[in-house]
Amino acid sequence: MITYLNDSDVKNNLSIRECATEIRDAFISCGKDESFSSPRDRIYGNDFVFSTMPALYGKRGIAGLKTYMAGKNGYRFFVLIFETEHPEKLFAIDANVLGQIRTGAIAAIVTSEIVKKRSINYTIIGSGFQAESQFEAISQFYNIDNAYVYSRNFDHARTFAGKFGNSITPVKNLECLSESDVISSATDAVKPIFNYSMLGSNYHINLIGSNVLGSREADMDVMENSDTVLEENSEQSGMESSEIAEIQNRHNVVKLSQFLMHPDKYPGHKTVFKCLGIGLEDLAAGYILLRNMNLLKF
Repeated sequence: MITYLNDSDVKNNLSIRECATEIRDAFISCGKDESFSSPRDRIYGNDFVFSTMPALYGKRGIAGLKTYMAGKNGYRFFVLIFETEHPEKLFAIDANVLGQIRTGAIAAIVTSEIVKKRSINYTIIGSGFQAESQFEAISQFYNIDNAYVYSRNFDHARTFAGKFGNSITPVKNLECLSESDVISSATDAVKPIFNYSMLGSNYHINLIGSNVLGSREADMDVMENSDTVLEENSEQSGMESSEIAEIQNRHNVVKLSQFLMHPDKYPGHKTVFKCLGIGLEDLAAGYILLRNMNLLKF
């Protein structure tokens, strides 16, 4: 039996906070070798890319994958989930909104494990679809004293700010980084947007943008001078992240699963989380959705 859930089902039944807590549990489960996630696999056609991101979430008894097709004719995202004890059950979930929520949720839960003060200054770099969920997620975990949005197109930054009742200030440059406790970058930049000299003495950065080698949002000196750099999957980082793949000395690179199991073990004054997205995150988000809709009994 196949149960299909659309983006409206996701919007009405999946919250950022619930998703964040479940993603944290999923990574801890992965650190205990109870759950597993494989790197993204891409197949390139003449004018499209077909991607799959398989995972097993052992704690919840589900397995599946995120899959999507993207090309000149558009894109479509799906998450497919099986119950491991009842493989005849299959859930097919539209994953455009789900992907947006889980990406905001994972950045927020990682940030909350590092930045312990409740009131922060926050900068978001980028003004698109993913930037919106970054701001919404961080806003649910913190009181924001000052918020800034930067876009290479200032009109886009102003439009972004307007969506949130102008509770965020559009800026024409990134001088605000020096006073920002938390920074999220969600862009398609190829060349670095900022470097280490632009940052304050304490910061946490969520890099949400490019997942292809050759592109980067942060300069190499940011990665090399930060105390801790967090990654979801080492193999995938090597395949998709120039920011991590080009680090010469990996002494400061830590798997997210290990960090979430022992967050006090790692220094947190200058930290970076490079989010590429793995299938385990989508399964965790899908689990919360199915549970809230009474489609799973555990």
